[in-house]
Amino acid sequence: MKILSINLGLKEDYLQNAFGGEDIGACIRVNYYPKCPQPELTLGLSSHSDPGGMTILLPDDEVHGLQVRKGDNWITVKPVKNAFIVNIGDQIQIMFGYDP
Repeated sequence: MKILSINLGLKEDYLQNAFGGEDIGACIRVNYYPKCPQPELTLGLSSHSDPGGMTILLPDDEVHGLQVRKGDNWITVKPVKNAFIVNIGDQIQIMFGYDP
């Protein structure tokens, strides 16, 4: 959080304090979604926002399931080999009062 705060031009402890300070523990959830052998028979998740302040994804080169909304359109994110996707979502958006 310190590095993110600094790169956003904030005091280094800004985001840490905004999320409750040093005494608040972090939560981690690890999910793995293997490629579906019959994707035409499945349903995906409904549109949603990630509830945390930061989501870090390591996408699979073969599974193109992540989509982001831009305006009224959904865009499929093409995975980049050996790269993480870092999503700083709703909580940080609210802290800064950003409304696209």
